[in-house]
Amino acid sequence: MKLGNLELENCFSLAPLVGITDTLFRSIAKRYGCGLVFSEMINSNGVLKGGVSYLKKLEITPEEEPVGIQLAGDNPKIMVQAAQMAEASGAKILNINMGCPSQKITKNKAGCALMTNPALVKEILQAVKNAISIPLSIKIRLGWDDKTMNYLEIAHIAESEGCVAVFMHARTRAQGFSGQARWPEIKKLKEYIKIPVIGNGDVTSHEKALLMMRETGCDGVMIGRGALGQPWIFRPFEPTLNEKKALMLEHLNKSIEKYGEELGIRLMRKHFAWYSQGLPHSSQFRKNIHTYTDPAAVRNYIEQFFKDLCSPNMTSVVSASTANVCY
Repeated sequence: MKLGNLELENCFSLAPLVGITDTLFRSIAKRYGCGLVFSEMINSNGVLKGGVSYLKKLEITPEEEPVGIQLAGDNPKIMVQAAQMAEASGAKILNINMGCPSQKITKNKAGCALMTNPALVKEILQAVKNAISIPLSIKIRLGWDDKTMNYLEIAHIAESEGCVAVFMHARTRAQGFSGQARWPEIKKLKEYIKIPVIGNGDVTSHEKALLMMRETGCDGVMIGRGALGQPWIFRPFEPTLNEKKALMLEHLNKSIEKYGEELGIRLMRKHFAWYSQGLPHSSQFRKNIHTYTDPAAVRNYIEQFFKDLCSPNMTSVVSASTANVCY
């Protein structure tokens, strides 16, 4: 798939997920076939103030290339400066968030609140497009609520202002993440504009990603929550239990290396929960692993958990609950 002058290996992308899509997770997703990974959503105001946590989100490693950076904000001048910083950091594509439903973001007129102000959308896109040389894209929802579904209008503005793609989560802001994503609206958008449309919402497997493309005609699929605990979702691949164990340990080791022992382990707890989801005794695993704070103890518990799953008396239970095998 091609987005402007950016040539991608395939049509799958990793959605920006706050607190999740750091360089470690993006590198793993890339290894498992993701064509384009995005940074966590970055508040443009925070970047300009030089906040350490915001600047770290601009970090890019060679293993995850190409990387897109997503910015949120409502001030065109600030967005321009943040966009230039993103380009300087090595981003290959910029994405402006117009879909985040969080009240923390929308109360500042950013995220999905931008969709309620088409004139400001146009002003921001014009300013940012003229200030950078990398491709520009947007991420939107269907609209603020069912009565104000203006995604076609916003997408048309983006196309007119030179954006190379529209990524759309097929829910309104009012829906949050409840109910079902409305894939037929993705089809309508694809038929309405000429630039690539990347669908997003309720893609929980590789098969569902392909189904979305067949049903909507979209050019690509962005996967967010569906990649949690299964970063291999971008290709038709089901890892064995030993491969899952190895990945969990690798992710843990790199998290400790990057963030230090205490924070590195704490940040991994949510990933442990996702990686173990669907496995026998996973609830007990999640409960117990949160009690360990020493790296060696955490590693030993993971090793023992998977060793028990592969024991002779557990083979039938594992086979009945998952397609994984112990090699």
